[in-house]
Amino acid sequence: MTSSSAGLYSRIEALVTASARILIVFSGFLLISAILITCSSITGRALTSVGLSAIPGDYELVEILCGLAVFAFMPYCQLSRGHISVDLFIQGLGPKAMAWTQLLGDVVMTGLVTVMAWRHFAGTLDKHAYGETSFILQIPVWWSYAVAMVLLALFWLTSLFTVWRDIVALRTGSFDDHSASGGEHA
Repeated sequence: MTSSSAGLYSRIEALVTASARILIVFSGFLLISAILITCSSITGRALTSVGLSAIPGDYELVEILCGLAVFAFMPYCQLSRGHISVDLFIQGLGPKAMAWTQLLGDVVMTGLVTVMAWRHFAGTLDKHAYGETSFILQIPVWWSYAVAMVLLALFWLTSLFTVWRDIVALRTGSFDDHSASGGEHA
């Protein structure tokens, strides 16, 4: 890589890594919120004798929060190679073969995320057009779909970056595990 392309690569890598880390914290916040809602609602149900009650729409809120949490942690999972992989046979062929299979896996993942984003976008438009709302709280369903669409777009960008990262690794011969701490390239 030339020094200018290496500089661009480093800046994009830093941006993608920082974004993925921010999203993983956001995902944790969403899951903790879901836990607190669930615990509060269970406590309220258990203490109806003293005037407490369950949180109305608790299932709806937990469903939304957990769904968004999954979308929020996917970029970090992709960046850190946290997806399931079976590489028992490839490991014996050496690091270059492993790098090629990682590239293939990242290209396939990018394709899958592209299809997911395309169909999710269509679903978001449908939910908006039909005005679908949650049953109890009457929250417009398209709101969470729209947030998930943004998270899917970030997942897609991260997937594109991992393909670029793999190509750089193959071109430079710098094979490593590309952990989320920011795999470095020569």
